[in-house]
Amino acid sequence: MRLIPLIFFTSLLFGCFVGPVQDFVDQMDDQYFADEFNNIPTEIKPYEKKASMQLIWENKVGDNDVNDLNLIFSEEFVIAATSDGSLRKMQIENGKTIWEKDISEEIMMGVGGDFENILFITENSYLWCLDSEGNAIWKIFIDGEVLTTPVINNKKVYVRLANYEILQIDLKQGDIDWRYIHSSPPLSFNGISPLTFSDGVIYGGFGAGKLVAVHQKSGAFIWEANVSQIKGVTDIDRLTDVLSKPIINDSEVYAVSTSGDLTSIDRRSASIIWTRKISSFNNIAFDGFDIYLTHKSDSVYSLDSKKNGKTNWRNADLQYRRLTNPIIIGNYIAVGDFDGYLHLLNSETGVVEGRAQITSDVPIGKNIHAIGNNKILGIDLGGNVFYIQVKNISEEIEEDRIDGQQYIEENSIEATEATEATEATEATEATEAPTNEMCDVDEGDIRNKGNRKRKECY
Repeated sequence: MRLIPLIFFTSLLFGCFVGPVQDFVDQMDDQYFADEFNNIPTEIKPYEKKASMQLIWENKVGDNDVNDLNLIFSEEFVIAATSDGSLRKMQIENGKTIWEKDISEEIMMGVGGDFENILFITENSYLWCLDSEGNAIWKIFIDGEVLTTPVINNKKVYVRLANYEILQIDLKQGDIDWRYIHSSPPLSFNGISPLTFSDGVIYGGFGAGKLVAVHQKSGAFIWEANVSQIKGVTDIDRLTDVLSKPIINDSEVYAVSTSGDLTSIDRRSASIIWTRKISSFNNIAFDGFDIYLTHKSDSVYSLDSKKNGKTNWRNADLQYRRLTNPIIIGNYIAVGDFDGYLHLLNSETGVVEGRAQITSDVPIGKNIHAIGNNKILGIDLGGNVFYIQVKNISEEIEEDRIDGQQYIEENSIEATEATEATEATEATEATEAPTNEMCDVDEGDIRNKGNRKRKECY
């Protein structure tokens, strides 16, 4: 009996010790021993398939070599652009082209805005605004490099420059309303945090691990907070930027730096609520409870926002595969990679349960989007827009069962009709060989794929 309290105490101590130690080991592995620039991408590993992805359609817009191009989409349409200057509006249901344009200039960033005001940046630093038919409304020269997609919020256009400036531009005329200027560090990454808007305030990540809040109407500075503390002596050692889009959670805002921390900040006082060691170059996803991010080593994490960012799970099966921004799609976290694969990770366990290769050797563009709870929209670096449906295996089995039942019923009807016809014909006609019009193709013909009646012919 005396051993029972000892066993209980030992198991409790073991549980309290092993969890934090494993989390520490994972952080050490990703933070200090991972080198995303030199490591070879992890090979695809076998997995237990519980979800599938079906390509609904794909449509090549043009030639492309820009990774950060984005899409405008709704329940009916999608607009895409490629770096060769091609733009196309398509029906989202079937990919059918509504219109296409060629502006004869290289597109470097976009498309953004909405269906009435289509925004993009060309190689000569012009911001274009097109109408719903793809005709130019205005274009203005932007004095600086633009590294994020232009956006519209509250009938104003917002553009971020590589030198950390933010511009508010009039949507009708293209005039600059105000310009927010922020100091920049001596050295920074070739990227800028997308902006987040909430309650009349703009939130954006900056160099040196800063998150800044700006008044949306006037462009006035509100506050600045440290997402990550600068460490080291040299400029390279001190290099830490906030490149991810800030995420709003009621009175909190989350942001992550490239070499340091994920931090929760109070939106009213700019005080730090909690911080945990982790780094990312991509946007983070948030479902109201858990934060999902791809580490700079391409390990995928689920973190509990209610428990100071405590790790729920970590998946290191996709390290160094140059993952896209993660998205939440139903019960899964979806990410794309450099080899054209889309991966589905169970949002509760982090286990890979689905995978599909869209195009071999062609990277998936950084920005993929969830449409509803079971569809994914994206563009690859080959200029192909793709639309994919996600299904659970149980759903596929049920569909097959329904199809099988329909097939049996159809055969029963056909058998009954055939019996009646046989009774009505003469005996000489019964000796003729029956003709099955469903067997008019070869067994390997693509038109035969999935056709149950044709399968019965062989």
